[in-house]
Amino acid sequence: MIDLRQLVEPGDTVLWGQGGAQPRSLVDALLHRAPDLGGVTAFVGLSFDARVAATTGLALRSYGALGALAGAPVEVLRCHMSALPGLIRSGRQPVDVVLCQVSPADAEGCHRLGVSVDYLHAALESARVVVAEVDPRVPATGGPVRVHRSAFAATVPAEHGPTLVPDRPGGECERRIAGHVAALVPRAATLQLGVGGLAAAVAGALREHRDLRVHSGLIGDWVVDLDDSGALATDVDAPVVTGTALGSERLYGWLEGNPRVELRPVELVHPPAVTSALNAFVAVNQALQVDLDGQVGAEAVGGRYLGAIGGQVDFLRGAAASPGGVGIIALPSTTRDGASRIVEHLDGPVTTAAADVGWVVTEHGAVDLRGTTRRERARALLSVADPVHRDRLSGVVRDRGVALPGGR
Repeated sequence: MIDLRQLVEPGDTVLWGQGGAQPRSLVDALLHRAPDLGGVTAFVGLSFDARVAATTGLALRSYGALGALAGAPVEVLRCHMSALPGLIRSGRQPVDVVLCQVSPADAEGCHRLGVSVDYLHAALESARVVVAEVDPRVPATGGPVRVHRSAFAATVPAEHGPTLVPDRPGGECERRIAGHVAALVPRAATLQLGVGGLAAAVAGALREHRDLRVHSGLIGDWVVDLDDSGALATDVDAPVVTGTALGSERLYGWLEGNPRVELRPVELVHPPAVTSALNAFVAVNQALQVDLDGQVGAEAVGGRYLGAIGGQVDFLRGAAASPGGVGIIALPSTTRDGASRIVEHLDGPVTTAAADVGWVVTEHGAVDLRGTTRRERARALLSVADPVHRDRLSGVVRDRGVALPGGR
């Protein structure tokens, strides 16, 4: 195990690749020595390592509280994903040390960052020290970013491969939502999804579509299913563009040397100026709650941070400006314990303002909030709320003095 005490100084911020790109040996070394390092902050994105939040002597900072960090004591940097690289490069979000997982060097001595490029690229350019875990099981992914071996202060060999997090299958609720979403996706659209049961269900509902492209901050196993079904476009060199890939060995094997997919930094994926230039950009984002004014909460509920701003606003704004684009917020109408997720007031911060929301989709239907008044929004959202909660929510709307259909 490498001794990081020679490379990490007291007060440093250490950042490593998120999702499947966590360099396991290097993170193990950091967690082992964290109590002896004199106060270190870890900037952690999407993580599935529960040990990170339980390590003594390690302060946590992130753009959200995702995966194993949900509900953990994390200082959350509230920013759009498109802004994060600039914050890192300017020093507003300091990064002193980067730990990364890379593929073996090519003939020119350059490595690929494997399954995550996103904001890691900006961190590599800004850090004082970069330590790399060189792993032959990390796919040599396509895209513009290569890192020369001279950039590394130290390297360690490994054969862990990317963290395996297969897409979980969606249930009946997710399949119903996916059917409504798929009906909004035109032929030859450019699709943004994430991972998880709902994303997998949406992709499953799109297998009969054709000429699709993918432009997404995060992709899962579902993109391989789209490719296998013939849904992806064949008239472009790289129909899939992403910043991070997270899934099973099937996905990671598909990425190896695949010219049909490019991993790009945030600056080439998230900004609305990029996505608005795409044809029929369809952005599908999830939420924890939507209130009767159409405001979206995707970060916290009941005082617990469970999500992130991430790229939600970036992608919705890009979709709104894209020719033929569609911005969608998709969520089940209730929580697992039956509470309504269409609510009077958000139980947490506003992630996306009402003016940035296009369609809202639940298992009960899809409603278009663009160009609507407060009254029209409330009426539309009531129609996609769970029927068990509609009478109560109707009473809330009446108390606001907003007229309902039929004089109710």
